[in-house]
Amino acid sequence: MTIQEVVARFNTIPILFAGSGITRRYYDLPDWKGLLTEFASRVNPDRFAYRSYQSKALQMGFTQGPMPKVATLIQQDFDAKWYSDPQLRTNETFVLDAVENGCSPFKAEIAWYLREKSVPKPEYKAEIQKLKNISKKNLAGVITTNYDTFFEKLFDDYTPYIGQDQLVFSSIQGIAEIYKIHGSVTVPDSLVINEQDYETFNEKGKYLAAKLMTIFMEYPIIYIGYSLNDSDIQNILKDILLCLPNDKIEKLQERFVFVDYKPETVGYSITPYTLTFGKQMLSMTRLTLSDFGILYDALA
Repeated sequence: MTIQEVVARFNTIPILFAGSGITRRYYDLPDWKGLLTEFASRVNPDRFAYRSYQSKALQMGFTQGPMPKVATLIQQDFDAKWYSDPQLRTNETFVLDAVENGCSPFKAEIAWYLREKSVPKPEYKAEIQKLKNISKKNLAGVITTNYDTFFEKLFDDYTPYIGQDQLVFSSIQGIAEIYKIHGSVTVPDSLVINEQDYETFNEKGKYLAAKLMTIFMEYPIIYIGYSLNDSDIQNILKDILLCLPNDKIEKLQERFVFVDYKPETVGYSITPYTLTFGKQMLSMTRLTLSDFGILYDALA
């Protein structure tokens, strides 16, 4: 099967479900561990600062996975030091106003850090332009767990919805929209990063799944910038599967495409892939490549 044949099976234009791999690629932003390592080093410049938080999280135990627990521990120390030590602060109006309005200094500083580092890498200029070109007529929208504003800047005529509540309680149109389910740097307090954030997010997970399910039944979904083992994406898919009868799940197979980035790949390969959640299975098409431009060309 060719990539053109995969796209030809779509019943309508697709939606991108984008993860952090996209902005690591185009902006060189850190992954979750890299981001927390940066902020652990601001609390304690020792080279093992992040490792010490990780060790403490494992000893204490966690309810939402190790990374949200690590983020919680770093945030507690960072916020305390930020208030007591002006040297730690970024003296920008954006940060200071956010904190003054009740935002955690940790989240405000993360938002500013990511905003400042969001500079397109010149070597991907042509590929980014291809993505922009297909936004007008060849994509229905974007769902993303990324905090940064890559898609808002690139797809300048799309409407962003920030956080779970905006998506769940808004009257979405399903066309030219960006659903930022883990928050945005434009609203620092919306960032889903620590243990409490994830508890709140997961408590509302069924409402989000119900909203996403209506989107998934209408549009093909292309997962890009995620690992196949990413816990965020697996939890979302698991919640959606719980809401669907088996005959509906089978219909998703041809319309779910998972882009598996392998840097050594020449051209691309297409293989079936199945995720298992207990007794339920979700099959999809796996597209393995290193040049995302191949996918954008096919969608165009």
